[in-house]
Amino acid sequence: MTSSRRPPNLLLRAARLRLESTTGDGPMSREELADLANSIMDPRDQDGPVTANDIGKLERGLVSYPRKYRRQALRTILKVETDAEIGLVNRRIRPTDAIPGALPLAGAGATVERSSPAPRLPVRVDQSIEDPAITVKPGSGLGITAPALTLDDLDRIDAVARDARRYLDETLIGFLDDELTRCAVDDGLHGPRYALPGALGILAIVQRNARSVKWAVRRPLLRVGARAAEFTGWLYRDAGHPAAADYWRDRASEWAMEAADYAMPGYILIKKSQSAWDARDATRMLGLAEAVQDGPWQLPARVMAEAVQQQARGLAMLQSSRTDVDDTLKRARDLLEQGPADKTPLAAHYDAVLFRVQTAICYGESGRPEEAAAIYEAALKPTTFSTRDYAYFSALHAQALVSAARPVEAASVGMAIMPGAIAAGSTRTVRELTRLGTVLSPWRQRAEVQSFIRMMQNQ
Repeated sequence: MTSSRRPPNLLLRAARLRLESTTGDGPMSREELADLANSIMDPRDQDGPVTANDIGKLERGLVSYPRKYRRQALRTILKVETDAEIGLVNRRIRPTDAIPGALPLAGAGATVERSSPAPRLPVRVDQSIEDPAITVKPGSGLGITAPALTLDDLDRIDAVARDARRYLDETLIGFLDDELTRCAVDDGLHGPRYALPGALGILAIVQRNARSVKWAVRRPLLRVGARAAEFTGWLYRDAGHPAAADYWRDRASEWAMEAADYAMPGYILIKKSQSAWDARDATRMLGLAEAVQDGPWQLPARVMAEAVQQQARGLAMLQSSRTDVDDTLKRARDLLEQGPADKTPLAAHYDAVLFRVQTAICYGESGRPEEAAAIYEAALKPTTFSTRDYAYFSALHAQALVSAARPVEAASVGMAIMPGAIAAGSTRTVRELTRLGTVLSPWRQRAEVQSFIRMMQNQ
């Protein structure tokens, strides 16, 4: 059974926010977009004038495919060529309708027009996967309760599985490794919504084939599955589904231990510590970071560096002395300098630039916002980070600017990054922007702050 809950149309919202208000004060509002649509809309439209409420329903996903003339007007104003570029998808097409770019979903009983990147293979969903947010059952269609995904996203699951069924030996491991790499690229370019289907496809293959592969292949298969499960946990965290994130992290630990990969469970504790940061749960974050260091596993130096950095952040949040925070950061830095000798894929992303930005977070939490802002300004470059990560750390940069009594600069940073955060589907980043709006409230009389708060209210 398919849930009636649909994800918000982040593409349409981001396209609107990229346009300047007709008053020149911040981004275009929903009311302004509606007025512009009415000014150019074909008079043959029989639904009456477009309202701000209509635009809101489209952006919230309550309406996914307005009538022809409204779509034409929106495409013109938002300067796109196709409906899919602004997330307008017809989800009620009959199987006999011929739609360019549409794909059949066996078992789903419908053909859907794609609004996400084209799959690598024609696909059919006919496999099962255990997941607390997504359930796929053979022959019964797709049941989705997580708003991070839509029906047409899930077609890529079988794109992975179709080829994998041919391989029940070591070749399967290489195939899944390649697919996991592609998923990571999708996440960096487009955000969790685009990477989740492929990651879940890999997990479905691991669950399906773990009992049938040769015994010598089982452990390597579970190692890949553990990495895919940890990555899926990250995607769900970013998309704002902590329960699903915890489920897949726990599955990653289970598979890793069965595969004799005893470093992964320690790494998972780091990921859980980082998730505690999202809720600003300093006690849990610090406890998990210290547990990583005290555990029975042998962790690579850069993984341990990440854990020690988390410890420093927890100490800062609990108002430990600056000396303790700085000494802990120095220990983490020393460990990171040993990292290039590591030959493990764990924490492969963790480098000196990311460490600098995390040091800025620690400084901000230990009452040094000006120093934190200086580090952000020096280290945080859009060419160095993905669009989503740049937006996330920029939101934290803006919070540091508020603490340093620089609210106008903070509001400007927030307005600049919001469209990218929304387009990436990063709930985690949007929550940091919400925090920014809260701490900016005392300066709401300033024009720039008003513009940012108005932008947030339009979400």
